[in-house]
Amino acid sequence: MKGVLRSTAAPSCFSPRAWLAPAAGALLASVLGAGALRAQQAPARQGVRAAPAPGFAAVAGIVDDSLRGGRPLAGATVIVLGTQRAGVTDASGIFRIDSIPPGEVQLLLRHPSLDSLLVSVSSNRFTLTADRLDEVAISTPSVARFRAQSCGRGGAQLGPAIVAGRVDEADTGEPLANALVSFVYTVGGVSSSSRLRTTRTNENGFYAICGLPEGVEGTVQAAVGAHASSEVAVDTKSGVLTTAGFLVSTQGDSLRGGLAVLNGKVVDVAGRPVADAQVAVEGGRAIVRTGEDGSFTLTGLPSGTTNASVRKIGFAPALRPVSLRKAEPQTLNVVLAAGTRVLAPVTVMATADKALDKLGFNDRLKMGSPANFLTPDQIAKRENVAGVTDLFRMIPGFIVQRAGDGKSVLGSSRSVNGGQQGCVNIFVDRMPFQQLSAGDLDQSFPLNTIGAIESYPSAVDTPVEFRMSGQNCATVVMWTKMRLNR
Repeated sequence: MKGVLRSTAAPSCFSPRAWLAPAAGALLASVLGAGALRAQQAPARQGVRAAPAPGFAAVAGIVDDSLRGGRPLAGATVIVLGTQRAGVTDASGIFRIDSIPPGEVQLLLRHPSLDSLLVSVSSNRFTLTADRLDEVAISTPSVARFRAQSCGRGGAQLGPAIVAGRVDEADTGEPLANALVSFVYTVGGVSSSSRLRTTRTNENGFYAICGLPEGVEGTVQAAVGAHASSEVAVDTKSGVLTTAGFLVSTQGDSLRGGLAVLNGKVVDVAGRPVADAQVAVEGGRAIVRTGEDGSFTLTGLPSGTTNASVRKIGFAPALRPVSLRKAEPQTLNVVLAAGTRVLAPVTVMATADKALDKLGFNDRLKMGSPANFLTPDQIAKRENVAGVTDLFRMIPGFIVQRAGDGKSVLGSSRSVNGGQQGCVNIFVDRMPFQQLSAGDLDQSFPLNTIGAIESYPSAVDTPVEFRMSGQNCATVVMWTKMRLNR
């Protein structure tokens, strides 16, 4: 199958870098006895090397990830093909499979990171003997081999790093051929500039963007026609290969919501539950707060790869990519670090206008609807503005109410279609945000981080993508400078 990198080698060592099998048990014995393994792992090591069950065979070994510097590959599944026997690697890459019927077998290595790269690692067939433990060393293909097959000639001329993965239909799981994958990243120091690289997926949904510099940060997005994933943040600091897989929903209109579910738990760095944290998903129409135990459940979400936002005053906000599908709920556990992160002033460059085009801001501005828009230049020229809520003091249809401590709450000055007077739905970079108390909006989004604003006093004039189900409220849509620069 074109685009699939397969590795098959000798039974005792099916690394593409080392085709000769070591002496029986030699490599594993040296690994299990290495000083790098902590002392508290000794009982586990003894269990790995224990004799098999009477009348059965056993296999133990270690898996290293040559694609990412040769470090141990944790959470990999080693399967004995044709049987129900399998083992999962621990944090040190060590696994054991017991109670295997003796005879000829073949092993297969599976891991989500390998699946996303269409990499298949399997052994030749070999024979297991009853009452004996066989030991193997497994390695994924090298980056050089991956580059040779995925990037072609000259794949590293511009730089050694690679961003690769696959794009699948969110709900059917079928690979999406000819999907457009784009990577926008920043190079340079003080006078930094943005670069764009694009490619198309092959018939297996696989893509590879090669020749990238190491140590760059950026965002990757996959699109099929008008259907697109969210932009997922990646960097090439940790190695020369970065994996980014995507689900894109091409079924129906994602603006109408969906059937996907996201649940999880939010804790602090000490593992204590964080209650009343706001959790929202880009493209979703709902926002929830975590319970006393830190748990949450978001329903009615569109399928696909998107970003989840977790915020609470007093903690640094967290943005995490999630891949949602209606077939099964997804779980996201988040650790919030203490301390509110206030971004330094960001200069919105000329690319901001192109970003506003892509986000639909400029099109909505030109439509002439009874809405109010603040462009980056207009926000920069506002005087005597201390917080983002102050920007709304002169915008018709909105009021800024002061609490006793001087903090502000943004509200609506009119009843919207007979709905609740004063209610305002807020979206920041397409993610719902809720004012839980006075000052929340100003404290969560300092004025110097906001690039553009669009506001809709009436729910009738609010674009469909920003309407909350069952709510007739005014709507505010804010775009951060970070999003515009991206």
